[in-house]
Amino acid sequence: MEMSAQEPRGSASDSLMLQIDPGNIMGVYRRMDEQFRAMQRIRQQVANLKNVPPCGADPVSLDAVAVFQPKVDSITSAHVDYMDEVQEARDRLKQAAQEYGLIEDENTATLKSTAPPSDGPLLER
Repeated sequence: MEMSAQEPRGSASDSLMLQIDPGNIMGVYRRMDEQFRAMQRIRQQVANLKNVPPCGADPVSLDAVAVFQPKVDSITSAHVDYMDEVQEARDRLKQAAQEYGLIEDENTATLKSTAPPSDGPLLER
């Protein structure tokens, strides 16, 4: 059984979900989706920070990499964790919008009849 989007999960998005209602959910969802997509683009642009090369072959430059790389990795990890929180909140907002009947789930949205249109007696409305 799937958990409702409104049920607390012990995650950062729990407090956000308490503030959501059918009147504001689509705007909040769009904003969270924009934020997540922007963070994804930036993360791809700074992917080269995973391995900061030494500035030179001197001992100080080599030592600096050993000091700075763990700091860069820590900052990068914090950003990835934050992105995960934003993505989780966005996904919960989407689920809640589906539960409110404001958007169709992906399976329903892709179901289209392949039969030619008919106004015959078997047409269900």
